[in-house]
Amino acid sequence: MQTKAGYLDNFKVNGNNIEVSGWHADDQSVNKPNHFLILFDKTKNKEITRQAVKTLASSDIARNGYNEIVNADHSRFSANFTITPAMLGDELTIVSRYSSDAKNGEGNRSDYWFNNSLKLGKDKNAGYLDQFRIDNKSNKVIVSGWNANDQSTVLTNHYLILFDKTANHEIARQAVKTLVSADVAQNGFADVNNADQARFTTSFDITPAMVGHQFVLVSRYTDDATHGEGNHSDYWYNQAVDVYANQAGYLDQFHVNGENKQVVVSGWHAADASALLKNHYLILFDKTANREVARENVKVTASADVARNGYGNIQNAGQSRYSTTFDITPAMVGHQFVLVSRYTDDAKNGEGNHIDYWYNNNVNLNNNQAWLDHFTQNGTTISASDWHADDASMIDSHHFIILWDLSKGREIARKEVTNVASPDINNVYGNILGANNARFTVDFNIDDQYAHDAMQLVSRYSNADNGEGNYSQVWLTNQYLNLYQNPSWMYQINYSQVQPSGPVGHNIGPGYEGIKTQLVKDRIGTGYQHNTYTTADAYRVMSVQRAHGLPATGWVDYNTWVALGLPADQWTSIDSYVAPLGAGAGASRQDHIEAMIRQAYQYMGKPWLAGCSSSPAYGVDCSGLVMQALYAGGINPTSCSSIYHGFPGNEWNSRNLFADPHFMNVSYNDRQRGDLVFYYQPGTHTIWHVAIYLGNNQVIESWPPRVMVQPIVNGQRNVIAGIRRVFA
Repeated sequence: MQTKAGYLDNFKVNGNNIEVSGWHADDQSVNKPNHFLILFDKTKNKEITRQAVKTLASSDIARNGYNEIVNADHSRFSANFTITPAMLGDELTIVSRYSSDAKNGEGNRSDYWFNNSLKLGKDKNAGYLDQFRIDNKSNKVIVSGWNANDQSTVLTNHYLILFDKTANHEIARQAVKTLVSADVAQNGFADVNNADQARFTTSFDITPAMVGHQFVLVSRYTDDATHGEGNHSDYWYNQAVDVYANQAGYLDQFHVNGENKQVVVSGWHAADASALLKNHYLILFDKTANREVARENVKVTASADVARNGYGNIQNAGQSRYSTTFDITPAMVGHQFVLVSRYTDDAKNGEGNHIDYWYNNNVNLNNNQAWLDHFTQNGTTISASDWHADDASMIDSHHFIILWDLSKGREIARKEVTNVASPDINNVYGNILGANNARFTVDFNIDDQYAHDAMQLVSRYSNADNGEGNYSQVWLTNQYLNLYQNPSWMYQINYSQVQPSGPVGHNIGPGYEGIKTQLVKDRIGTGYQHNTYTTADAYRVMSVQRAHGLPATGWVDYNTWVALGLPADQWTSIDSYVAPLGAGAGASRQDHIEAMIRQAYQYMGKPWLAGCSSSPAYGVDCSGLVMQALYAGGINPTSCSSIYHGFPGNEWNSRNLFADPHFMNVSYNDRQRGDLVFYYQPGTHTIWHVAIYLGNNQVIESWPPRVMVQPIVNGQRNVIAGIRRVFA
């Protein structure tokens, strides 16, 4: 016959307590009337604590099969045990004891060990934010979520902390109550001690000091009810919220009014922060000196268009326009400026708590433009009229015109001039200080010894009455006097750098030649062949393209070039190379010829490569060598170009050069250093080679296998088609 039985209806954590309820019917309760509950630590195999409990009526137990046990109708109990730190992480069970010892629960006793176990968590800490957002209407940070933490059973005070990630410090904290969260316990967190009582909700007031900063939330369980310090366990949420950081802006105007000596500004700046930061300032910032130069308190005005055009989500989008001007001071000349729009809580100085919007637009006060309208010579009198607008004229008030002798490489005269009104210049260059008063005329009377020299003008603004000191100047290059120049029907000599002609960074396909083609062929293992890109090459390239997830076209574009492992910068640098100008203004005919030949010698020993004309780092063919030499001499032939030379059908550019009417046709007997020598293919009248004549019956040429100096006629190419003169 059964003499004892029991059952636990409840054995769970509730806050910092363990709740226990159930029943224990035992025949020995007759002579052991004192009822104790013992909380036993199965992990450490020892009792933790015990409580004397009252047995309560339990008629249901007697009715349900246990009526033969003496106290079945009076066997219920309930108790709470306070959780201590030592209990965390351990597995606990309950022992119900009837004892003859009313004081300690020892003596004669009868125990009932329940099978139920309760494992207290120790290190589990989980959380989630349902809401962490800004409420613009109330100016609050709204927070709701949950934090289930094993330590909450001993750290019973719950705080929420708003932490400023931008400033790296706490901004506010609140003690909050934890609320019922059965859903948390049901959804994977039941093993966390307080999973069913882990929810919270609160809000934090937004202050001006928080504007523009980013915040995160920290949930803390602590044993300090007053301040939230002491022993504590924190949970840092990953979610972040930016407080009124949403802003946008645009400058409609940011330019110099040279006539009024002002920087003109208009635009808009919409910012959520304006809800708290009511004062609007515009700041002119000197990027050159890295400092502010001026600020103004500027009212914002209606801007319904801003709100309508994609910015309606920003608080003051409908009231965000502004306009103002800043006076230009001498200290600003030569510097670069940007604009900063600021909303602040400091009405007086524009400091305090603030949020700034830096515009990308720049204003420069280092502009310098000039043009020669007339530059003439009558015997020993040289006359000029032109204009020169220069921001530096604000501080360098003396305007000098300097006559420079290019032939002798020195100044031979200077005069201070008085500028006159130039409204036409101001209409075009009104952003330059002094553009409204930039015109001048000047005459020089020179000595006979300079009458035939090449001349150039320099326009200079100086702070000294002799034109020295600090100054800003421009060399006027659109007109010269007495420069060496070809007749008008021939190619005109450039006195500024020749620019690339053709598509820089072009793709490569079947039929292309050139340096880029050669490098690709070297990369795919066909470089030993003639450097023409073939269909077979295209198939090899397609394999590379497929391997790199690129469209398998067989054409080499920039992405394919990089996928082949070729240097990214060479994609454009090979195309864009044009030999630097080797003879400047004032150079003689012979100077230009020597510049041309010097450039050709830069390629000495480089391999002959069909369709190639780039820098001396690479090989060239015959016409490619001539083209780069012409560029160095200041000649830019329109019949061919170094870029197009590698395109299909352009290998034989020597034929274009031979037929070009802008070179002078001279007889073989009149040949001179610097002339171009053209050759027929033996047995035909087809041009197949060009070289540069050096004199003494020597030429420099690119002929397989390399660039070299050879006799004008040899066994390989001995039929001269004609001589063409580059410089008359």
